[in-house]
Amino acid sequence: MKFKAILTITLIAMMAVTAGALELNGRFGVTLRGPVFAPLFKGSDYAGSFEPFMMGWSPTLEVKYGIPKKIIIDLSISLMSSYDDSSAVTGQSFKLNKKDNAYSKLSGLAFGLTGQYYFLPEGGVQPYLLVGAGLNMWTIKTLGIYAPHPLPVGSKYKFTDLVAKGGAGINFWINENLSLDIQGKITYGLANLSTSGLYTAYGDLTKRASRPFNGYIEPSVGVTYFFGGSPDTDQDGVKDKFDQCPDTPYGALVDQYGCPIDSDGDGVYDGIDLCTDTRKGCVVDITGCPLDTDKDGVCDGLDKCENTPAGVAVDVRGCSLDIDGDGIPDYLDKQPNTPKGAQVDSIGVAIDSDGDGVPNGVDKCPDTPANVPVDEFGCPRAKALAEKMILNIQYESGSFDPDEANKAILDELVIAMGAYPLLKIQVNGYTDALGSDSGNLKISQKRANSIKDYLVAKGVSQDRITAQGFGEADPISDNGTEEGRQRNRRIEIVPVEQ
Repeated sequence: MKFKAILTITLIAMMAVTAGALELNGRFGVTLRGPVFAPLFKGSDYAGSFEPFMMGWSPTLEVKYGIPKKIIIDLSISLMSSYDDSSAVTGQSFKLNKKDNAYSKLSGLAFGLTGQYYFLPEGGVQPYLLVGAGLNMWTIKTLGIYAPHPLPVGSKYKFTDLVAKGGAGINFWINENLSLDIQGKITYGLANLSTSGLYTAYGDLTKRASRPFNGYIEPSVGVTYFFGGSPDTDQDGVKDKFDQCPDTPYGALVDQYGCPIDSDGDGVYDGIDLCTDTRKGCVVDITGCPLDTDKDGVCDGLDKCENTPAGVAVDVRGCSLDIDGDGIPDYLDKQPNTPKGAQVDSIGVAIDSDGDGVPNGVDKCPDTPANVPVDEFGCPRAKALAEKMILNIQYESGSFDPDEANKAILDELVIAMGAYPLLKIQVNGYTDALGSDSGNLKISQKRANSIKDYLVAKGVSQDRITAQGFGEADPISDNGTEEGRQRNRRIEIVPVEQ
C-alpha cells in the first residue's frame, strides 16, 4: 500500500514537472478536498468509560481566485461529522468512531476564508503556506443516555464559533487547468458567537474549558480545476505572452523563456535530437546523430581523413594509424616498427644506403664502408687514429715480428683503417744506442717493414702505409739505463691523413 502511494505521488510529480510554469493570476478554480478532520487541543477530561469526538469525515468544496501571481484567495465550505465513544477508556486518538458505541453525533458546517502564498509560482511543483479565519456551525445530537447529564434522545445543541486557520501544502500541476495538492491545516477556536438548545452531555460548551476539543487538524488531498489560461501556439509549455521563441518546432524541449534547448550544440534541439551527447564540431543528420561517411568511428566534421578505407584502424582524428610514425599508414606499411626518424620507401621499409643496419635519417655516418661494425647511430665502433701510437715490442731473438700482445693492438688498427678508408699512416722504427749507427738503422727499417707487412696481410692496402726506420735517432728515454733503452726500442704509428 505504501509503495502504491509513493508511486502515485512520484508520477504526479513527474507530470507536474512536465507541465512547466503555469499562471495563477486572474484565474478561478474549484477544488474538491477531503477526506477527514481530527479534533485536537482537548479542553476537559470526562469521568468513566468515555471518549469524546474523534477523527471524522470532512468533505470540502473550495472556490479559488488568483491575485498577484504568488497569492490565491480561497473560500471553502466543509460538511463535518464525528461520533463519540462510550466504550473507550483512553484519551483522544486518531481513529474513526462508529455510531454503535456513540452517545452523541457531532455535525458541522464550516466556512473558511484563507490566503495561500505560493513560493514557486512559475514552477510545476509549488509549496505554499496558508492563513485565514472562518465560522464553524456545530450541532450535537444526543443518541443515548449519559448518566452524569441525562438528556432526551434526539435532543440537539447548536453553537457557532469564530476560528483561526493556518497550514501548508504542496501543489502539483498536472496540466494547465488541473492540479493536485497535499495539504495540512490547523483550525483553532477563538470565540463562541452563539448557542442554542439543551444543555449537552459534555456540559456548558460556551466555556472553552468544558469543550471536548478546541481545535482540529485537516490532513487532506485536493483536486482543483482552474478555468481559462493563455494560448500556447507552438505547444512548448510556455504561453504565448511569455514565449520569446513562439515558433519552436513541435517536440523540442525549451527553457523558461520558451526557447529551444540544444545541449550538445549540434543544431538539432533536445526532444527531437536522438543523439543528445554529440561531440562539438560533428556534422549531424536531421535526427541529430553524427554522420560518419567512411564508417571509421570518427564523425564527419572532426574527421581529418574522410576517405579512410573500410576496416582500417584510425586515431582520434580519423586518420589511419601509423604506429612507427614513418608517414606510411599501418595498413600499407610492410615494416611497421621502423625507428623514429628513419627514411622509408613507398611501402614503409627503411632505406639503408650503406647497408650497415642503421637506416638513413638515423644513420649519422651514412657512408660507412661495408662490413664495418657500427654503433646505434651507424658510426664505426672502432675509434679513428687521432694521435701517434707507440708500440714497445718484445722481439724474439733473430725476429722482427711483433709479439702477441702488440698483434692484438694492430688488429684493432686494422679495423679502424677499414672503418676510415681515408686514413693513411706512417710506421716509424727506432732502436736504442747500442751498436753501430748503420746497423741500428737497418734493424729499425726491418722492424717498421714488419709492421707494414702485418697490416697488409690483414687487408690494409699498402698504399696507405709508409714504413721508415730511424735507427737510434730521437730517443725518448736515457740510453744509459736498461729501462731507458727498452723504451727507445719502439715502433711509432703516426696518422698522416683522415
